[in-house]
Amino acid sequence: MVEDYRVEEGTTAEIDVIEGRLIAGENSIIKPKSADKVTVKGTVEFEGDCEVASSLTASNIEGEEEGRIRIRGDLIVEDSIELEKGRLTVEGELQAQSVDVGNSLKVMKNLRCESVDIGGSLEVDGDSEVEKIEVGGSVSLKGNLKGESVDVGGTFEVNGSTEIESLDVGGTAKVGAGVIKDIDVGGTFESTGKLSFEKIDVGGTTRLAAGTEGGSIDVGGALDVDGSFEFQEIDVGGVVRMKGPAKGKRVEVGGELRVDDSLTVAEEIEVGGAVRVGGEMKARKVEVGGELRVDDSLAIDEIEVGGVVRVGGEMKARKVEVGGSLEAQVCFADEVEVGGSVETVKGINARKFEIGEDGKVKGPIIAQHVEINDNAEVEDIYADLLEMGDDSSAHNIYAREAHLGSDCKVTGELLYTEKLELGEDARLQSQPKKVNELPKPPI
Repeated sequence: MVEDYRVEEGTTAEIDVIEGRLIAGENSIIKPKSADKVTVKGTVEFEGDCEVASSLTASNIEGEEEGRIRIRGDLIVEDSIELEKGRLTVEGELQAQSVDVGNSLKVMKNLRCESVDIGGSLEVDGDSEVEKIEVGGSVSLKGNLKGESVDVGGTFEVNGSTEIESLDVGGTAKVGAGVIKDIDVGGTFESTGKLSFEKIDVGGTTRLAAGTEGGSIDVGGALDVDGSFEFQEIDVGGVVRMKGPAKGKRVEVGGELRVDDSLTVAEEIEVGGAVRVGGEMKARKVEVGGELRVDDSLAIDEIEVGGVVRVGGEMKARKVEVGGSLEAQVCFADEVEVGGSVETVKGINARKFEIGEDGKVKGPIIAQHVEINDNAEVEDIYADLLEMGDDSSAHNIYAREAHLGSDCKVTGELLYTEKLELGEDARLQSQPKKVNELPKPPI
């Protein structure tokens, strides 16, 4: 029969191998006698503060009392470590099937086990290979992490690479490069290296490193991306800032969207505030509550902007609806409707163009159907059908058919090929002329 071996409280014992169970009293110290480690073929039970002055191998580790346990080497456990209220420090490597520590665990080299359950904090200076991590407080991993799932109540930080399926953190999380399929963080999330993901759900703010790519992002506050970014969907309640080129499927932002480089979105962009894109912008549909500013070219199927649109280069769209003003080098569209003002260098070429009441247009208008509402001011018009409201004005008019309201003013020439209707008190610089052929438009 194998008997238990007990180390009395406050004493030091020299042990090489124990065949059965080892009970270490409070404030005891255990040293190897002639070997380089202590081997216990049964279970080691710690009854309080204890120290093993070398590496330790055992079948199991147990402890029900509060205490600080320090292993001054490696800790190799065949089965499980269960310290209900203890603090465990391992100065070397830790290997076990499962680790359950009520207070804290610190490992100064590598950690390898199937599951870790810590009530307070977990610190690992080396690499961690753990299938399942559950920690009530904080996690700090200086090396790489590889496993299945991480569930942390407070803070989580990994300096090296991370390869896990899911990350669930109640407070803040910071990772390096790697692959995390599902990320759920209550507070803030940050990646410092290239990260691949399928889903990010963060209650506060998110910051991603350049080269990050993945699926959907749902952030309650702000999203910052330090460089290039590829995604499927972005849904952010506050502000999105991206320093590099961005490419994705759909974007929805409650506040402001700012991209320092190009932006390509396969489907919709919906922004409650302002949008600023430093390069070219492409999307199927754009809906912006405030200002849309694109420093390069813009290619959109449908645009609806409540405020101002400013495009530094060429603008192409099927349908454009702007509540405020539109500025571009040149605009090619099927339908353009602007409530305030339009300013182009080369002009607007559309199937239908409409400027609202009291609106102003600088640059030529080329369209099949042009509608100038009351009190609007425009320059040259090239149209199949022109309808001008009362008290509106134009410079030159070249139209197949033109209908001018009362008190309209034309400061240049008026040429038409088929029909002309003039309202009362129309003011013309020169006599209207019916011609066989109209001048060619500039674009």
